[in-house]
Amino acid sequence: MANDVKREQPTTDSSFDAIRLLLHQGVNLSDVPAFLWRTRRITLLSILVPVIVAGVATVALPRWYESGATLTVDTGTPLAPGSSVLNLASQLGLAGGAGSLSPQFYADLLTSRLLLERILSAKFPLGPSGELESLDSYWNTGTPVDLRAHVRSLRKLRQHLSSTANIRTGVISLTMQGPNGPVAKLMADTALAALNDMVVSIRRRHASAERQFLEERWRSLHDSLSARESLLRAFYERNRQITSPQLQFEELQLRREVDRVQSVYAQIGMELEQARIQEVRDVPAISVIDPPMIPVRKAAPRVGLILVTGAFVGLSLAIMIALLRMATLHRPVQAGAVADSAHLERV
Repeated sequence: MANDVKREQPTTDSSFDAIRLLLHQGVNLSDVPAFLWRTRRITLLSILVPVIVAGVATVALPRWYESGATLTVDTGTPLAPGSSVLNLASQLGLAGGAGSLSPQFYADLLTSRLLLERILSAKFPLGPSGELESLDSYWNTGTPVDLRAHVRSLRKLRQHLSSTANIRTGVISLTMQGPNGPVAKLMADTALAALNDMVVSIRRRHASAERQFLEERWRSLHDSLSARESLLRAFYERNRQITSPQLQFEELQLRREVDRVQSVYAQIGMELEQARIQEVRDVPAISVIDPPMIPVRKAAPRVGLILVTGAFVGLSLAIMIALLRMATLHRPVQAGAVADSAHLERV
């Protein structure tokens, strides 16, 4: 009985001994190709299984079609060279902010939650017979579209939308992926329309703040101009003849103040009219260079890349199995050599 236990013990630990032998002493790698050929059935099976799994995964994964566009955004009406009042308002954050935004700001707007909500709520021909359906309900078929499902849809849409901006040229690139080709193009069109509406809305808010600032400044200057004109009129009423140098100097001071306030008052009036025009201006804010097109080929999943990856994984698995089997077959010889050396030492 004890002998049986002793015979079974090496069999139980054979795999661990093989791993130890592989790690410490190694196996001649030049023998691996020949061993793979001798065990070609197992090798072929080890390679084919990951490839078949990868092929099934490509069939099960959803198709994505990619459409894109390049565009530029109008930076708005620049400030006049002598527009010191608006420059001051821009420094205070009250006006002029829309014209100084970089292209990266508009690229970030394309991935904002507000724009993604616009795309999710839009209707696209996603039904079996081309019925109009929102992406939110299409991606949650059979389940109620609650807040959690809506957040998942937002996350999925954000993963399939990307935008980049070239700071030097001001060109913005948009890439959009959809369930099919026509829908991908419509999704890109919806993103461009939403971006234009957001830019126009931002400019209108800036123009409204600018108008309010200019109106307050214009009313203040109107009162200041009226007060200085009243002082000049009172001076003329008191002095019918201005012959003395002191009266001439006082007249010069009063007239200079009236002219200064009057010039600023006229400038503010012109800028106020421009701000009122900008507030109601609804012309397109973006210029599309390359409009979205219906994609012909799908962008994902990439069948070739997935199959090659599966074949590489299978080949790696086959080599690992071959190395372990070679180490296992080599172990009895190594153990016999150790036993013989121990016997010689006893003698």
